[in-house]
Amino acid sequence: MTAAFRTRYSLCAALLLAMAPLSVFARTNSPAAEPVDGPELWFPVGEELIYKIYWGIIPVAKTHITTEWIEEDGRTLLAIRYRTRSNKVIATIYPVDDKMESIIDPLTFLPVRFTKNLREGRHRYHETTTFDYENLKAHWTSFVKNKELTYDIEPDTRDLVSFMYYMRAKPFKSGDRQHHRVMADEKVYDLFLKVGKKTEVEIDDIGTVSCMHVEPKAKFQGLFVRKGKMHLLVSTDPRRLCTQVKAKVPVASIRVRLDAVLGPGDDFWVKDGEG
Repeated sequence: MTAAFRTRYSLCAALLLAMAPLSVFARTNSPAAEPVDGPELWFPVGEELIYKIYWGIIPVAKTHITTEWIEEDGRTLLAIRYRTRSNKVIATIYPVDDKMESIIDPLTFLPVRFTKNLREGRHRYHETTTFDYENLKAHWTSFVKNKELTYDIEPDTRDLVSFMYYMRAKPFKSGDRQHHRVMADEKVYDLFLKVGKKTEVEIDDIGTVSCMHVEPKAKFQGLFVRKGKMHLLVSTDPRRLCTQVKAKVPVASIRVRLDAVLGPGDDFWVKDGEG
């Protein structure tokens, strides 16, 4: 499997960019702990999103994304977890097991800690970033490379996962052009979003969903395409879910499709889909 495919494969897995980045991740709170509740947010906590990833017409992986309240150091925090695993066929060639977790202060929706734990073929990444907004610093640690780095952040700096859920609070309008600053790895980067026209997407077991075209561009790898183009379709209903991702790169065409929405709620996502 080429390095170019590996980069684009990871970007789609991470992106589910939940708009983005894994749910069968180990629980942060003790299994015996009592459930905790936090403030009401713009999406239902307990929601689980399942996506299928295709390389051309070949299914290669699934991504699960979950949210839950946790108790940590006497604080009620939000945990957003992604997990992407290659299917049995692809795993014999290039096994992937990627996990990401963002722990967020729900009152500010700023991240407390971001963890990335990736296994992709022979490649291994295990990194944690902690955020200090009082001093506007982030501390990055790579457990594989045995490296540490402290760098400057801005008052609203977010990691990719918390940024994508933060953006779910904001409706997109056709013609919008947005500029954001997000943390990826050990740096803060510019991210640009261009919003196109409204369209409709047919989702199995759910039906027809109204969506907006969104084209992201960024100056970093691992999430958005640098060589080629990526287009997202984001639903216009209050959940604002990423329903589809299409990426055309020099070596392949990658598609990501929303497969199921599980968890709480009484809207069409879970009612009609029996989530």
